[in-house]
Order: sequence, then structure tokens, then C-alpha cells
Amino acid sequence: MDSKRPSKLEFAVQMTSESCADAVRAALEGKSGVTSVTVDVRREEVLVESALTIAEVQALIESTGRRAVLKGMGGSEPANLGAAVAMLSGAGSIQGVVRFLQLSEKHCLIDGTIDGLEPGCHGLHVHTLGDLTQDCKSCGEHYNPFGKQHGGPGDSERHVGDLGNIVAGPDGRASFRLEDDQLKVWDVIGRSLVVDGGEDDLGRGTHPLSKQTGNSGERCVHKETGVWFIWVLKITFYLRFAQYSVNTLVLLWKKKELLPLAVFPFYCIVSF
Repeated sequence: MDSKRPSKLEFAVQMTSESCADAVRAALEGKSGVTSVTVDVRREEVLVESALTIAEVQALIESTGRRAVLKGMGGSEPANLGAAVAMLSGAGSIQGVVRFLQLSEKHCLIDGTIDGLEPGCHGLHVHTLGDLTQDCKSCGEHYNPFGKQHGGPGDSERHVGDLGNIVAGPDGRASFRLEDDQLKVWDVIGRSLVVDGGEDDLGRGTHPLSKQTGNSGERCVHKETGVWFIWVLKITFYLRFAQYSVNTLVLLWKKKELLPLAVFPFYCIVSF
């Protein structure tokens, strides 16, 4: 289900003076879903507490004409409960990033943007295996450790991996911010994240597959690149790139010298 619980987002933003900071504040403050804004011109950093998607916050900042790059995200809990990222690619121009953040022991935030989809609803599921050797054929079924029937994200009778539907607009982009009380960040380690070609009926349909998969059609996958996959690390939010200006970060990103910057721009400390 959609999440209204705020998270903290840190962006590197191109700024040279207080007038730049004023413009960024004006773009963010007072907007529905934005709780607080802190701007540091010297460090070229903007910290936003918000219930908006990452893409929405970034768009607000960049509406001022300044480039913004996400550096990190966290919850309001003092303890680090873990985070993960899924880097997605599929047939044609399909690509995207989905981030998982454990806000509390019971609540997992799932924030993502995926481009290149057919307009409409698409089922979103965590699958049992992270095996990419045979594309979607080898990633297993929906993650279902308790042997339940398929359902919707708000149902008690559901697979843990059942995350419902995401909606792609006419431009093929699906931007979403979900919260789940069954899936945990530590559940997705070694598994896969799959977007289906059609709408998940949430176990409420009459088709024989309704209680198994939601009858949501083929799994979106490119034969050459394999299933959309998930890379999971439990992290602490020390930023590897904190000493760099936003201009340097953008340059490194464009030169593709720092792949994690584009998809998971955190300094990750494995602590399993």
C-alpha cells in the first residue's frame, strides 16, 4: 500500500550562494508531503524529510535549474535497520531503480521509478531465488515462506513477496512509494524482484492462477540481460562520496566510473 510515512533523503545539489539555497527552499518548503528542509550551501547538500517519492523530491529540486543527485536515504529510527537496492533492466528501453528501506521492525519502505513499461498496471513481486542463469525461469515462485495463497499487499493471506501493482503512465514511467508490513529488507537477500507484464488481480479473480500468481501475465525480462535482479547489502549511512562536490559526482556518474552512484550511491558496510 502507498506509504505516507516520511523518510530522510540527502541530495548533492549544485549551489554556489545563499540565493541558490533560497531557490531550493522555495521549491520544497510548503509542498504537500514535505516535512522539513535543511540546506548547506558550503557542502552543496540538501536534506529533505518527506513522504514523497525520491523522483518527486528530485524533480522539485531540479525545477530550480540545479542538478541533484541522491546521496543517501534513511528512516527516523535511531538504529540502522538495513537497506537494499534493485537495479532493473528488461526488454527494449525498460530500466529503473527500486530502493528498500527498513523504517522500523514492522515497516519496509519500497521506493522506485521504472521507465519503458507499457501504460497500465503491472504486478510487482519478490521471487524466492536470485538465480539469473535462465532468466525468469530460474528465479522461482513468489517468496512464500509460510505457504499461503496469493493475495494483495493489505491481506493477511498472501505471499510475503506479494507487493501488489505499480502503475505506468502514458509515458511508460511508474513512480511509486509503498510500505509493507510483511516483507523485511533482510527477507530479500539473495532473491529477485520481478515486474510482470500485466495487472495482478490480488487473488480475487476467477482464473485458476489467481490464487497462485494473481494471473498477472508474463514476467518482464530481456533474454540477454536476464531477470531484473536485486543487489542487497545491509548498510550504515556513512557516505563514501561526501567529500565530493555535486559537479564531481555528476561527472563521475556520466563517465560511468562510479556505477553505484547511479543506482545505490551509499558507502555500504556489509554487516551480515
